Parts: sequence; structure tokens; C-alpha cells
Amino acid sequence: MVIFYEKAGRTPSRRFSLDEMNMILELQSYLIDTITRGDSIAEILRALSSSLEEQLQRQVYCSILLLNNDKELIVESAPNMPNDFFEAFSPIKVGPKAGSCGRAVYLNEPVFTPDIEQDPFWTDNLKEALEVGIRSCWSVPITVEGKPIGSFAIYHKEVCRPTPFDLEILKGTAKLAGFAIERDRRIHLEKQLKESEQRFKSLFDHYPESIYILSLEGDFLGFNNKSETIFGYPQEELIGKKYDCCIDQKHKKNVATHFNKAKTGIVQDCEARITHKKGQDLDLHFTFLPILVKENIVGVYGIARDVTYEKKLELELRSRHQEINHILKNHQGMIFKYRKENEQFIHTFGAGQLVKKLGVPLKEIIGKSLFHFLPEQVATRKLNYYQKAWDGEQCSYEVNLNGIAYVATLQPVYEAGEVIEVIGSCSDITELKKTHDDLRKTQELLESFVHHTVDAIATMDKDGTLTFVNQAYVDMFGNSGDELIGNKVQNVPDGYEEEFKQLVGLVYSESEVKGYETVRKRNDGSIIPVSITHAPLKDKKGIVTGVSAIIRDITEQKEIEQELEENKQRYQSLFTLNPDLVYSLDLNGVITNINPSVERLGYFPEQIVGKNYSDFVDNQSLCNTLKAFQKSVQGETQSYETGLIHRNGRRGIYHITNLPIIVNNRIVGVYGIAKDISELKRAEEYLRKSDRLSAIGQLAAGIAHEIRNPLTSIKGFMQFLKEKNGDKNYYDIMLREIDRIDLITNEFLILAKPQAKKYSRTSIRSLLKAFLPLVETQANMSNIEIVSQIDEFLPDIYCDPNQVKQVFLNVIKNAMESMPDGGRITIHVRKREGHIQILITDQGCGIAPERLKQIGQPFYSTKEKGTGLGLMIIFNIVKEHKGSIEIHSELNKGTQVDICLPYYTVN
Repeated sequence: MVIFYEKAGRTPSRRFSLDEMNMILELQSYLIDTITRGDSIAEILRALSSSLEEQLQRQVYCSILLLNNDKELIVESAPNMPNDFFEAFSPIKVGPKAGSCGRAVYLNEPVFTPDIEQDPFWTDNLKEALEVGIRSCWSVPITVEGKPIGSFAIYHKEVCRPTPFDLEILKGTAKLAGFAIERDRRIHLEKQLKESEQRFKSLFDHYPESIYILSLEGDFLGFNNKSETIFGYPQEELIGKKYDCCIDQKHKKNVATHFNKAKTGIVQDCEARITHKKGQDLDLHFTFLPILVKENIVGVYGIARDVTYEKKLELELRSRHQEINHILKNHQGMIFKYRKENEQFIHTFGAGQLVKKLGVPLKEIIGKSLFHFLPEQVATRKLNYYQKAWDGEQCSYEVNLNGIAYVATLQPVYEAGEVIEVIGSCSDITELKKTHDDLRKTQELLESFVHHTVDAIATMDKDGTLTFVNQAYVDMFGNSGDELIGNKVQNVPDGYEEEFKQLVGLVYSESEVKGYETVRKRNDGSIIPVSITHAPLKDKKGIVTGVSAIIRDITEQKEIEQELEENKQRYQSLFTLNPDLVYSLDLNGVITNINPSVERLGYFPEQIVGKNYSDFVDNQSLCNTLKAFQKSVQGETQSYETGLIHRNGRRGIYHITNLPIIVNNRIVGVYGIAKDISELKRAEEYLRKSDRLSAIGQLAAGIAHEIRNPLTSIKGFMQFLKEKNGDKNYYDIMLREIDRIDLITNEFLILAKPQAKKYSRTSIRSLLKAFLPLVETQANMSNIEIVSQIDEFLPDIYCDPNQVKQVFLNVIKNAMESMPDGGRITIHVRKREGHIQILITDQGCGIAPERLKQIGQPFYSTKEKGTGLGLMIIFNIVKEHKGSIEIHSELNKGTQVDICLPYYTVN
């Protein structure tokens, strides 16, 4: 539709001249070349504007306006348009009264304004337009996928309207502009997708640890270059093999447990030993992460980190601890430590066999000064060396006490440039050097491990005062070491004080707290989730003197756990609370899960899971149900009706939808959704019976007439026999007539009496021959001829004979009613590929096309007093017999009903 804003009529259409056609083709060819050679969108739009100005052969201004994010039009290209014109009213609103361009985009139709002075929608911008000489405006919307994204506007310096040639050029150029913009957007999106893929590949290939992809069955699907360094095998040797092919036999079970948990959506960490391709054993730390695609777990990421060296260090560290404890306990000399407290040197530690030899109990040394357990003269002499050591000077001295001579070496211990304690070793010089060297190496190893681990580590004394924190602790909570050491623990949030006391209490009862999850507070007040491991610090006597803490930030872990839990709850809500019966089957048809709606069948879910679904399908529906399941296993969605057996033996009709379960491009099972339609089926059956009784009532007059004729013959012959008692031929005639009455009466009763559905193998020829006498009498009375053409050697059908008779009865009855003045009904039965075709053709009034579309809908009838239920019922009967029915009709020519029923086959 093209909109003109003037009183005159539209420009009449005309054919284009050859020159005009060539101009259009040349312009479009030039513009298409501009678009396809890869110019920028700005250059393409500028070329479109300039080319159109040249082709119109008059003084015009071409401009391209595009919608911004605020749904307003802004100028994208207007090479020759005066800047003052657009600056006066840009951006342009979009609406039914927003000038030519705004209205064209709003209506998504071309809008041509031959004279803007006469256009009521140009009132707001008329002054600016006239100042630059604009008198006319043509605007064509630019669309992408049918939606307007801008406007192609032509401004003229004279009052004018477009010719058909102008219209063709404008529309073609607008389409090319839309094509160019769409192409530019598509190229931009493809570039973003490619960059995204490159980022993922770069992260995967250059990840500093071994990272690999596993299927849900545990097969290697791919891994990065670091994996080849870890395992020693190139990709082509591991692809398709199981992830545990290199894992030590002792560790396979544990790794498998963590792998299976990862498949349920839980991130897993474990350690195991593997055998490198070259034969050496390595200790690896494995992390398994579920791969989620559209909220479904389709595989598992594995990350392997070589911790062989860490394990070696840990073993050496443990060995060193044991070695040091053994040395200190069995040292033939003595090791002690002291600190300066309240201007006195107080001994904080002491151990060694020399203590016993000196005859001074250790309990009299720890926590005491020199003057508490040594003679004053000896204590005064040693005090001088103690002070030197405290001042930072390593010094040695000899002492002879109680007849025992030893050499003592004092070593100050620094922290942050200050002496915090002094260690003294008493022994001969040789043993002293060895012990001192071992102690120094062990201390350096411990300090390196503690200060470089990513977990926060701290110790506190029995009063709850922090005595040590590593750098990770400072980084995690934001306090400096000086603010922490010597103060109470500051990172316990309000309300968690009692929990903290209980954890510390457990440690002092010599119990370890491992991986306890709680929260802690940063210096800025923010709360983070953490995992805490507490262990007791004991002295040589085994007395707990403090507590150590290893704190790990588990914020990211908690976020993942929360997301997984939310996804699980969403799925569980959809499955559990669904009013319909929802279940899942494996490839063998065994029920693996089912929702509580199964209680409507008298079962609890736990009674159903593990059983085959066919155990609950009635025999009549089993064959069709098994076929539908097999098609679902092959990847086809199936919808069908079947009978399910209630626990009490009652049969219910359900509409089933089967959906294949596809994981990692493999079908692993079938989802089923079952809706109870028993009440709907019973309602349909009731309607069928009602319609059958209605049809039989209409045939009652014909049947009564048919019965009356034999009765008249019997009555006449009986009177004749009364007069002439003798000829037996009369008796034969009477018997035949009586048999005919019996036949008609029996057929009438079969149709009138409601019966249960009984499917059997039936001859279509026999069924029609038994049925046709019922309608022939009524047809004769209505001057209607019924002609049947039944092919020879027709196969049997599998059906309920009474229901099929009802179909034929309703169709022929309708045919007779359409021929009130008489005519012919033809019944043609023949074999077609896979089915029997029954064509019933009449010469009646026919059905209008608009009514033919609604045939078969409930309560829609072509008869004045019809209910519309008859055809609906026969449509359903044919559908239940796996057949089809089509109706073809022409007004005043007649109607043909095409019924197809599958013939009987032996499975």
C-alpha cells in the first residue's frame, strides 16, 4: 500500500520503457556490486544515496535514516543534505503523525508527500524545510525480515509526485539498503561467534594444567597439550579409551566414585597414582567438573595436576617432623627456648637428655627465669649471653654445672626484623652444628610451605590470641600482620561466636575439625563462605597449648553448588508436581523414574520403578504400544492412545506422548507423558450410541414396511389353506417369508442393542451383504437405487463389525437424505496398497466448500435439524480402526465418501 497526502488520485500505473528498464537494472547491478565487494556499511549507504540522486535526474536530496535504541530515526547517510535541515529536528520521532519518514516507518508502508505545505503532519518542521527549499518528500521504509529498521527519504525542491519509474527505483533501492544492513549485521555476528570460539580454544589449549573432556561413559573425547606431558600419550592413542586406563588399580574405585558424582552435577576432587607411558609413577590431583549444555549434563571436564613433588615434600616434611621430635627427645644434650617478658627472660621450651643429667626437672624451667632453677652466680653469667642473643648476637658459652660440662649456643629468632625468641642448644660442638643445621633446613622448609600456600593458615594460643598468620591469611581478610598478631581473632561474624568456641573446644579435647563449612568476615565487613580445618598444637608432653587453623575460601564452590541445587529443584518441580503421569524408561522399557501421579493407578512410585512398562498395559493395546516405544527409541516422537491397568484391575484410557532422551547425541531412554482420557472416551461412546439409536429410528418405518409384506402373505396363504387344505408349496413360501422376517429383525436388534467392542477378523464382502438389506427397502421407498461393485478376492479386515456397520449406515443414510427426488448410490469396494478402499458416491445436492471444511466437528451439521454428531462419531470410529476418511463434494453434483481400512495381516 502506498500513501499519498493530496486530494488528487494516485498516479496511474504504466509499463516501463526499454531505457527505463535498463536504467533500473544498471542501478541495481551497480548497487549489488557495491554491497558484495565488501565495502563498509557507511560507504554502501553513501553509494546508495548518491546513486539514487543521479538516477532521479532532478535536484533532490537523498538520505537514509535508521532507528536507534530509543526507536527514533537518526540520519545515517545524507551526502548532500544541508546540515541545518536535520539539526533543526533530528532525531525524528516514529508515529502516525510524525511527518513522512516517521509515518512511513510506523505504518511500514511508503509515504509520499507531494506538497509538504499542504500536509498537516509537517506542521512542526515546515519552517526549517522551507528555509532550505524543501517542498516535497518521498519516504520508503527500509525493512529487514519484514520489520522496518529505517527510512529511505527523497527531498525535492519542487512540488512533485513519483512516477511508476520513480516508485520502482525507490522500492528497489530501499530493499538493497535493507539487504546491506542485514548482511552487515550477519557478518558482525559471525565475527563475534568466531572470536568466542577462538577464546574458548585458546583457554582450553593454553590452560596451565592438563584438561580433558570425557563422555558420560568415561571415554576420552579430547584434551590439551599439557595432558600429553602428564600422561605421556598423544591424543590419537587416548581418544576413545577410558579415563582410568592409566590409573593405578588400587585407586580406580575411588576415582570412579568421584567421576560418577561429577555426572550428577557435583564438582569433585581426588588424588590418585598413574603410570606414565615411560613407566614412572606420578601422583595426580584430579578435579572433575560437569559439562552443562542447556541445563543438561552432557559430559565431564577433567583437570589433572601433577602433585608428585608436593607429595614428596609432604612426605619429607612429615619425616623431618618425626626426625626432629626424635632428635629433641633423645638428644644427649639439651635444646631450649626463651623469650623476654616483663624485662625477664622466660624459658618457653626445653628438651633433651641433658636436663635429666643436670638434675633439674623440666617443669622448673618452662615458664621460669634463670634465677628460679640455677645458682645465682651461674645465672648471672648466663644472663649476659642471654642479653647478647636477645640483642641479635649469636653467641656460645661453656657451663659446668653439677659436674657436667656442656657448650651452649644461643640463636636469636627473628620475625619482621625483630627477635621474638632465642633457641639454645646444649651439646658438644659437633652435635651442636649438626642439630643446628637440620633445624634451620626444617624451619626454612616449613616457612616456605606455610607462606606460599593459597590457603590461609593461622595459629593461636590457649587464650585465643593469634600467634601466627601467613600471607594468604592477610590477603584473604584484608588486615595487616601487625594488626592480627597478639590480638584476638577478629574475623568471626556476629552470631557465630558460640560456634567458634565450640570448634576450639573440640580441638582442646584433642579432636580434629576437618573441612568444617561456615562463614568468616573480611576487614571491609563482607562475609565469605569458608572451609576450616582445626588441629591441636601440643608440647612435648602432649599437652595442647594452642590451635592451628587452615582456612579455604569456598565462595566459588558455593555459587556452583547453589546453581546446581536450583537447577535440580526446577527439574524436580516440573517432574514431581505435574498433574499428568510422567516417567522415564531405559532402552529395554524398564521404568527408571516416575512421578507421584502414578498413585491414581493405585501404585506408589517405589512399587513401579524397576519394572517393565508393558506389565501395566492391557493386552488389547500392547502391540500398538510396543511399536510406538520402538519408534521412540529410534528417535521419533510418538503420540497414541493406550489402555493402562489400575491396581484393582480397572482399565483406563490414556493419551501417551513418548519423547526420546538424547544425551551426547545418543538415545539413552524414553520420556513418557500420560494423560487420562477415560472420561472423554466414555463421553464419545455415549454420543455414538445416541446417534446409532437416532439412525435406527429413521429406518424403523422402512423395516416396518418390510415386515408388513411377509405378514400379509402369511395371512393370505393361511386363509387359502383353510379353504383348500393341501399343497405343501405354500408352506415353503411361508417359511421363506418367516426367515426373512427373522433376518431383518436380528440385524435390527444388533444395531439397536449397545454391545461391547469386539474386534475380529471379518470379511468386508460378508459384512456389506448382511448390511445392505437394511437400507435397500428404505431406498426403494425413496426411489433410490443402490449399486454395489465389490472386487473379488478381497483380504479380511480386523474390526468391530457393529461399529463398521454403523459407519456405512450413517454415510448411506446421509446420501439418501441428500436425494429427496431419488437417484443412485454407488458402493465400490477394492483393494489398495495396505488397505481396503470403500467409495460411496451419491447424486445429491452436494456440500458448499465453506461447510465442507467443518465437516466432522462436534455439533456442526449441514441439516436443518441435525446434531452434527453423526459424522464426528464415524470419523472417530474410522480413526480407532487405524483408517482414514475423506469427503469430496460439489454443489448440485453429488458427494463421494472415501473410507480406507487396513486389511488383516499376520504378525
